Formats: sequence, C-alpha cells, structure tokens
Amino acid sequence: MKSHISVCIPALNMQEYMEKTILSILNQSFQNFEIIVVNDFSTDETENILKRLREKDERVKYINHPKNLGVYAARTEAIIMAKGQFIILMDPDDMFLNGNLFQELYDYNLKYNLDIIEFKVYHQDEGTTTIYSPDNHLESHYHNFPKEIIHQPELSDLLFYNPGTKEYNKTICRNIWNKMIRKEPLLKMIDYIGYDYFHNYLVITADDMLMNIITYHFAQNYSNIDLPGYLYNIRKVSMSRGNGGIELKRIRTINHYLYFTTFYRYVKEFNKDRNFLFYELKDLQHYMRYIKECELFDYIPKAIDFFNEIIKDKKASIEFKDFARELISFYKL
Repeated sequence: MKSHISVCIPALNMQEYMEKTILSILNQSFQNFEIIVVNDFSTDETENILKRLREKDERVKYINHPKNLGVYAARTEAIIMAKGQFIILMDPDDMFLNGNLFQELYDYNLKYNLDIIEFKVYHQDEGTTTIYSPDNHLESHYHNFPKEIIHQPELSDLLFYNPGTKEYNKTICRNIWNKMIRKEPLLKMIDYIGYDYFHNYLVITADDMLMNIITYHFAQNYSNIDLPGYLYNIRKVSMSRGNGGIELKRIRTINHYLYFTTFYRYVKEFNKDRNFLFYELKDLQHYMRYIKECELFDYIPKAIDFFNEIIKDKKASIEFKDFARELISFYKL
C-alpha cells in the first residue's frame, strides 16, 4: 500500500536523538506512513541506529551520503524519494508530542482537501524537561488567522511581514517543519530554487525560510489546526547555532548570500513587495559584510552586481537603494 505520509529527516551525527525521534513517529496511531532519513555522512552511531530500527520496522528507510552535502540537500533528496502524497519535514533531534497527530491531520484533510496544514510548535531547551510555547511570534502566531482556509493569491502574500511594525499576526510561521505539505508544491520549490543550490553548496542554514516562501507560492491553499504537535529541541550547539570558527562563518555567509539572491529573484519574477527583502537584509546585513572578513573575494563582485540590480529596480524603495549603495561602498573600500 502506498504511504499517505512521508516523514523526511536529514541527519548528521544524531546518535543521541535519532531513536527517540523515530519512535515518536512509529508510535503514531495512524500507521500509513514511511520515514526517510538521509544520513549526511555521520561519523557517529547514527547509521547503526537506523539499521537496527530498519530491521524492526520496514517503514524506516535511510540512505547514506558519501560526503557531507548539507541539510538542504538532505531534505530535498528525501522529498524526491518520498512515496507519500503528503510530506512532513522534521529535524532529527525533535519529536512529535501527540500520538494522534497524523490521524487528526488525515481526518482534517479529508474534510478540506488542503495543500498545507500547519500545527502547533512547542519548545524544549536541551537538558531540561520543561515544554513551553514559544514567545517568538514567527512561530506561535499561526492560530490567529480568522479564516479557516486561505487561498492564493492571499496565501503567498501572507509570508511577507514588516519587522518595523511587528505585524507578525498577519503572516505565516516561517519554519518548514511544523506542517503537513502536499508533495507537488515541494517538488516545484526544489525545481525553482535549482540544481546548483541543491548540489554545489554546503547549505546548513538560511534554507528554512527560502523553502517555505517558495513552497507556499506553489501551494493552492492552507489552513492551521489548533493541535499540539511538534516539539522543537533547542540545542546549545548545532550547525546553525554557536561559534564554530571561521570556516563555519564562511559557510553561513555563503548560505545567506544564496538566500538573499534567490529570494530577490523570486520577489522580482513574481512582482512581490521588495521591502520584505530589504527588512531581511537590514536585519542580517552582517552576513553580507562577512564576505570581506571571511576573504570570500569571489563573492565581492557577485554581491556588487546583486546590489546594483536592486539600485536599478524601479520597484525597490529609496531606502532599499540607499542601503544597496552603502554596501557597495563597503565592498569597494
């Protein structure tokens, strides 16, 4: 029988969490699912744990990368492999809180026939037992929408927010992992972001928001369900957190450059509000300045071309163009 849900998990050196994460899936009351883990060249016991779990339950599937390709490559490869009609993307150190979550998502979708269903996120700090609702409105506001179902074109516009006015209650949660998503919009997202992004860069951060925006653009409708579902484990040290030295800073800088330039291609091609990108760049401008600090000299002319394109963009604001000129001057000093 074809799986209805595919849970897709990237994994890199996750021996402490892998079994608990997978058991939280296997313990679901709804059983028509598969688990796809892409082991991204782990050097610990991750593969042995996956092999043992696979022997106990054939719904656990995994592949091994011959080298570390990054979380984006692992996620997207799992999506392409998936046999399920719907995908749930999951981090390898998180859990599902609710044993009936998949069944309730399935029943809800039978009623409304949706492309995306979002469910509640809770947080837990590593090493503690306290579970709490996040204060960050980008993760907790999803239940504030007055409409039961949101359709295009309103849907993709709801991903854009104004950090200056804190209008987060008018936007959708930017995380990719607290949702059940029909496979087709995810495949279109992968195709849009492109082969180079998938294969040629070690993407460990800044992938979530980009995946989310493009996926929502290609989805037809969305709803959220006021249902406890996902437990996000906040680790003190991870590939996207903490100080990992100059090499990790270089990778993060390239990742954010890819994020900004791909996102700009999207807002320009589909005539979206440029100010959203402006706010993102203002907030994360240190990554664009790290191009010099990290001696990424090949990226300086690329970044200058990128900002010159913004300066020439008739729909970019005066403030955005001034900011672009400021960064060009910084690179040329």
